Amino acid sequence: MGKMSLKSNAILNTVKTVVGLIFPLITFPYISRILQVESIGVYNFSSSIISYFLLIAGLGVAVYGVREGSRYREDKEKISRFVSEVFTINMWSTIFSYICLLITVFCVSKLHDYSLAIGILSLEIFFTTIGVSWVCNIFEDFLFITIQSISVQVISLLLTLIFVKNPNDIYIYIAIVAFSKIISGIVSFLYVQAKCCRFKWVISCDLKKHIKPIMIIFSTSIAMTVYVSSDMTMLGFMTNDYQVGLYSTAVKIYTIVKNVLAAALVVLVPRFSIFFENKDEKANDLFTNAFNSMVVIVFPAVVGLALTSKDVVRLIGGEKYLGGVESLQLLCLAIAFSLFATLYTQCILIPLKKEKLVFIATLLSAIVNFSLNLVFIPWLGINGAAITTIIAEILVCMIAVICSKNYIKLGKCSKNFISVTIGCVLFFLVGMCIKNSITIYYIRLPVTVAVSCIIYLIVLILTKNEFLYSALNKMKRK
Repeated sequence: MGKMSLKSNAILNTVKTVVGLIFPLITFPYISRILQVESIGVYNFSSSIISYFLLIAGLGVAVYGVREGSRYREDKEKISRFVSEVFTINMWSTIFSYICLLITVFCVSKLHDYSLAIGILSLEIFFTTIGVSWVCNIFEDFLFITIQSISVQVISLLLTLIFVKNPNDIYIYIAIVAFSKIISGIVSFLYVQAKCCRFKWVISCDLKKHIKPIMIIFSTSIAMTVYVSSDMTMLGFMTNDYQVGLYSTAVKIYTIVKNVLAAALVVLVPRFSIFFENKDEKANDLFTNAFNSMVVIVFPAVVGLALTSKDVVRLIGGEKYLGGVESLQLLCLAIAFSLFATLYTQCILIPLKKEKLVFIATLLSAIVNFSLNLVFIPWLGINGAAITTIIAEILVCMIAVICSKNYIKLGKCSKNFISVTIGCVLFFLVGMCIKNSITIYYIRLPVTVAVSCIIYLIVLILTKNEFLYSALNKMKRK
């Protein structure tokens, strides 16, 4: 199989990520208006339940498979044997996951009303396993991954627009979601068999060799899933579909913004790995630049989203979802802590092979998040769930910073903080004036964004912000 350059793969992966963010922005406004709050709540609660059993079936195989399989990809016999063994383990974990799912749905009376939705969505478990898409990552075949991802999303969008017409079509929508996973799994399975390597379910495999590292990765995945998904699941059990629908809209917006802002951090990880491997002092300079860049980008994004949250929710979800505005405003604070935690964990601790520290931080946050949800959700509803997310993100960030301080030195950033703070305060005040002056939201929103960006850039220029001037100089040289 011909290999593409690292630059080409980076471009393809970026395209895939951006498209993956664009399609929800197209689909969700349509779905949220057609299906209404309660039906959206049914889907999101059922999906949150399935996410736990997807986790059990996945067993950390994808991460382990890419990490270890890369060593064998030049040897057809060894890679086929490796993929077959890991695939076999994955199939057994999938069978175990389905058994656990059946027992859970049968024993938990709350889930009986959601059994059809859960049953349809559960197809994703099997077809994700047989899809073995992680094998494409081993061979760095990002072209196929990108084409497949975009094609499936286009098909899913078209089917949604054609067949989902009213709130009673909730199960049609769920079937379309499941169908997209089925198609993706089948196409990926056939492609891997034809282009990457032949694999099969084997009777005997070296279980001891694989199981320990897989379980370590699996443990981290459990903590991360509880940490991310427990809010939605607990809301479903402790409140109702309407509340889940409101909160899911706020979380959808929060997740999209967070993912867009975090995307830039991915490209830094290899460079940090090289610097730490060679004990290069440039790591400190790179981290300082990355930190200051995050401050310049993240702070105005968080303040801006908090300022325009009502209009954003109205645009994405519609009038009926305005009950989730306060939750989104609270989650804006969580975005900042989450992104700086990501900076420290993914750019410092992971390249330093301190995965156990990341696991401990994630596990503690998951426990705190789950425990506080038991208190805050009955007391404050969806706002309580948002508050626990903030607390959990703060905890992860604090632990990551403390664990990283012996490995990295943060340079000067006070001047950058002052510059950014002045800019944020000024455009927030101007934004509030615009908010009170323009009554039509779809005019008010773009005007607020445009004016805020202009004011913020002017302040950065007047205060001679080093990050802005550095970026401008690089653009001039190119």
